[in-house]
Amino acid sequence: MIKRPPFWASILTLCGASILCTLGTWQLQRLTWKTEIIEKLSAAYAVGEAKDLDVLALGDVDFIYGRVKGRFLSDKAFLFGVRVKDEKPGADLIVPVRTKDGDVLVNLGFATGTLEAQPIHHLKNKTVWFEGLARSVRWNAFTPENRPEKNIWYRLDWDQIEAAKDLKNLAPAVVYAERASHKFDAAFPNNERTYPNNNHLQYALFWFAMAGVLVVVYGFRFLRP
Repeated sequence: MIKRPPFWASILTLCGASILCTLGTWQLQRLTWKTEIIEKLSAAYAVGEAKDLDVLALGDVDFIYGRVKGRFLSDKAFLFGVRVKDEKPGADLIVPVRTKDGDVLVNLGFATGTLEAQPIHHLKNKTVWFEGLARSVRWNAFTPENRPEKNIWYRLDWDQIEAAKDLKNLAPAVVYAERASHKFDAAFPNNERTYPNNNHLQYALFWFAMAGVLVVVYGFRFLRP
């Protein structure tokens, strides 16, 4: 004889299983989104010879690999964000480059120390070129606000940076430099090609498995004769 399941246990089990399945479905959506990003990155990196980037069109693509050439505005450089590399605290060093079509932010990679100590100032206003991946950058509500008056930056807010640094037609993308026309005391650029982690299938299977376990436990507890 099958037992009559208790009302609240059934409701709670149904809610729990629904939440777990929702989490699993969300991870599958994240899996699709992350896979698309990796495919776009692979396609961008697969370009053979780096061609000159169309500065005016940088905002229309997610990822594009190429070269940007122009005047090195080291007096408008800034340190961006806070991160740790090899157990050393630091930030990304970003320097604008003025091209014939507009200004572009170039990320030279991880830097330690103060902005004044970076080996970039000897190239002020010199013509340089950089090769690397150009991509847009986003932030979320948890990202700290910028403090332009103190040259502290956590968000690549194009309008704010353009106004604070007196830039012109700033492109809505950053070039993560891998190669450069000049030497920077062997310190820059130091960006490496990376791909985002994509473990979402494992996470999805975990949540679906937890939902299955919850239903099985419910069945053994309340439905088993």
